[in-house]
Amino acid sequence: MSRHIIGLTGGYCSGKNQVGKSIAARGFNVIDADLLAHEALSTCAPELARTFGEGILNPDGSVNRSALGSIVFADKAKLRLHESIVHPVIMDLLDKEIDASRKACINATLLYRYPYEVAKCDFVIEVRASLCTRIRRGRQRDGFGAADVVKRVRSQRYLWKMRPKNGPEVIFMDNNGSPEQLEKRIGLLLDRKIVLH
Repeated sequence: MSRHIIGLTGGYCSGKNQVGKSIAARGFNVIDADLLAHEALSTCAPELARTFGEGILNPDGSVNRSALGSIVFADKAKLRLHESIVHPVIMDLLDKEIDASRKACINATLLYRYPYEVAKCDFVIEVRASLCTRIRRGRQRDGFGAADVVKRVRSQRYLWKMRPKNGPEVIFMDNNGSPEQLEKRIGLLLDRKIVLH
């Protein structure tokens, strides 16, 4: 029986998770890379504490993400060191999830930073929405002002420059309309692509 692997990505308030729910409803194991990253932090807590100091830990021994972030995001070398510790664990967890699934969807904002995982995908869905739509969603969902939303959107621009040129097909999915329109687009896409594979 053939295995299907889809990549799913998109920027802040593009509606990526909404697409993920629709894909899950069609029998895919949608693997949330953010959740795996939290699990990886827990696994790597002792090594991270040795590397960046005990001050990054909460009293219960878990990683204080805010404390760790203030260290690694202020220094590119420390960020690379952090990633060298945590990313292999995330990839290992991701591979185990994929291996246990006949139909898997990797849901990750940082998907293009994991070229090894992207290469496994039959295709990648990149969810897009206009800035106006994302500002409206950011206000409704997170209570952010327009400037805060724009700042988040700009902070993710580097990710789209990492889109692989020779990897699997990247399909841009517009998510400016209604949930019903999005649902229809997803259904048509999966019917076409999964049949073709």
